[in-house]
Amino acid sequence: MTPSAEWSVVVFRDPAAVFASTLDHLHVLLLDEAVMHQAYPTVVRRARKRFPGVDITVIGGPKSEEVRSAARREGVDYYVERPADPSRLRSVIEHRRKIAEVKAAAGIVGRSTQMEEIVEAILQVAPTEVPIIIEGESGTGKDIVARAIHYASRRMGNSYVAINCASLAEGVLESELFGHERGAFTGAVAQRSGVFERADKGTIFLDEVGEMSANMQVRLLRVLESGEIIRVGGMKSFRVDVRVVAATNRSLSAAVREGRFRQDLYYRLKGVSLYLPPLRERKDDIPILCDHFLRESVRKHGKDVRGIDKDGLAKLVAYPWPGNVRELRNVIDTAVVLAPEGRITSGLVDSQLGGGPSSEETLLPVPLHRTKDEAEREMIYGSILAMHRDVRELLSLVRQAERIKPLETMKEVFPEGSASAPEVQPLSSLERTAIRDALGATGGNRRKAANLLGISERTLYRKIKEFGLL
Repeated sequence: MTPSAEWSVVVFRDPAAVFASTLDHLHVLLLDEAVMHQAYPTVVRRARKRFPGVDITVIGGPKSEEVRSAARREGVDYYVERPADPSRLRSVIEHRRKIAEVKAAAGIVGRSTQMEEIVEAILQVAPTEVPIIIEGESGTGKDIVARAIHYASRRMGNSYVAINCASLAEGVLESELFGHERGAFTGAVAQRSGVFERADKGTIFLDEVGEMSANMQVRLLRVLESGEIIRVGGMKSFRVDVRVVAATNRSLSAAVREGRFRQDLYYRLKGVSLYLPPLRERKDDIPILCDHFLRESVRKHGKDVRGIDKDGLAKLVAYPWPGNVRELRNVIDTAVVLAPEGRITSGLVDSQLGGGPSSEETLLPVPLHRTKDEAEREMIYGSILAMHRDVRELLSLVRQAERIKPLETMKEVFPEGSASAPEVQPLSSLERTAIRDALGATGGNRRKAANLLGISERTLYRKIKEFGLL
């Protein structure tokens, strides 16, 4: 989604008008506290359901920070004291419109003080050309902040290209970043543009930049200093105009001190540093994110789940979220799938957070008394063991085939008509005989027979059915 010119700002003075509105593209909703009096918190809650992604700003009298925090928890994005000069109010409204535009375009969800500060920083630095490093734990949404920077910049009409530096081997990363010429390496059957070319006049997001090898750090530094790239296997350099936004889940300054990251590259990347706090430090955002992910999952899975019960939501807010927003999204998505029609219960939340067995365990044919990570590890270990058995079986078959001389060779050793020529039996006949003998030797115990033959029990069962040895 990219920002459009049709961003709506509406002032509602009558509470009933909020719910009668048919606006589909409302982005900033202003509520006048003086007119709505004590009813405005109720209006805010109902308006939040009517317009989930809208920026709700309340105009009123002086309020303490405690009251403002409570208002944020109820759904208010911003509380502005009524200024004496109307032009001041217009500038506030315009600023809220810009914030709503960036948040909606990039998919930023949250109304905590920390998220407000991050969006304010984005609006301040994005229109410039200063390089930016986004720091924060894995799963906090650094990619979304990078996208917001692009949308709020003067490059928003051009390409935005993201690449994860930790997920690619050095040679592959070099080709992905700078492109390659035909014949540069085995498999390079055609010339290919890299992300620096594809993002020309736009923005490149380098995720997990701290995982780059020393050689790749040197190449990246040269490109950032000269503004020129050379494709892998090429001789000609050419200029590109890109804005680089980098991200890391660890301290690059510490990596510099330890000699694991080049200091000159660090200062090239770090014009401005934005810190994205972990979810456990912005708990006010958890209910908002839960509601957002719930609606997202309900649409995706076609489930009739209308919310999370009070105790379940309290447990979600209290949980430390080591996997941050990414973990929360997965928990809500799984809970929507497992929930009976209606609401996500406290017991189901417990089962997803590793809080012990619950009545919902019967919904899946797998035990939920283990934590989610333990269940995933067990599944992975099982898959690895199955693969190991299959590979061992293939190796056994290959070795068995190598021990049998080809028919042509046997014809040379024993010419046709020779009295010494042995009778050659089909391989399937030999397999059938071997399996029958193994079953006889083990008294029909398939597991022992499989071990004796050096194959998996599953393969043995398939062969028994194939040869009619049941």
